[in-house]
Amino acid sequence: MSQLILVDRLRISRAAQFGLHIDNLQVGGGAIVCIVGPNGSGKTTLVECLTGLLTPTIGTIAIDAVPVDRNLRATKRILGFVPDDENWFIKELCAREYFSLLEGVYHRAGVTSDMKIRLVKLARQLHFTAFEQPLHELSHGNKKKVQLIAGLMHRPRVIILDEVRNGLDPLAIIAAEQLIRQEARRGAAVVVTTHDLWWAQRIAHEIIVLLDGKIAMHEKTSRILKQYGSLEKCFLKIAMPA
Repeated sequence: MSQLILVDRLRISRAAQFGLHIDNLQVGGGAIVCIVGPNGSGKTTLVECLTGLLTPTIGTIAIDAVPVDRNLRATKRILGFVPDDENWFIKELCAREYFSLLEGVYHRAGVTSDMKIRLVKLARQLHFTAFEQPLHELSHGNKKKVQLIAGLMHRPRVIILDEVRNGLDPLAIIAAEQLIRQEARRGAAVVVTTHDLWWAQRIAHEIIVLLDGKIAMHEKTSRILKQYGSLEKCFLKIAMPA
């Protein structure tokens, strides 16, 4: 499969004590990649760089061969982002109005698919029915469902998910996992941040371990399990060496 995410010699500083240094990162279409690491390791910073929210001091990021910092319109068409942050909502809108607004944004970015049909299918799969309820009145779990639908309704080729399971009930977690696998099977590159090593081991084709703003390991999950027996044992060996 083609490489849908390419990061080359990325450098960014967020504070005097922290910088993100990614020399090379490639994610191919059809891959589910989980990023794990301790608090402060750089997961959120990397996600913000991949989605164009932060501009690197040095280096380049290309999403489906499009430089993230040079073509915002194309990036909106290609990229789907599901943040772990409710500040993305326009809280006065109801879910239906919010989806309609995003549909217009995606259309202006060049999306030609029928997003209304896709939206209904996603809502049904995630057991979401609160279309007329103001976003600020939704439960945490339903807000996460809205974010998932909003990030996937335009069939993006690259999907970035930040702690996707936070707030979801067990049925919605299962549905979200099924969606992630479906998107990968249709050829999308899926990148997920998580603190749950067991879940990452179960769902990911590849694992990235971030430590102190650098990639300490990027390996296929199958090879990790063959060598260490579990992602937890591997992570502890890397993060807490004897």
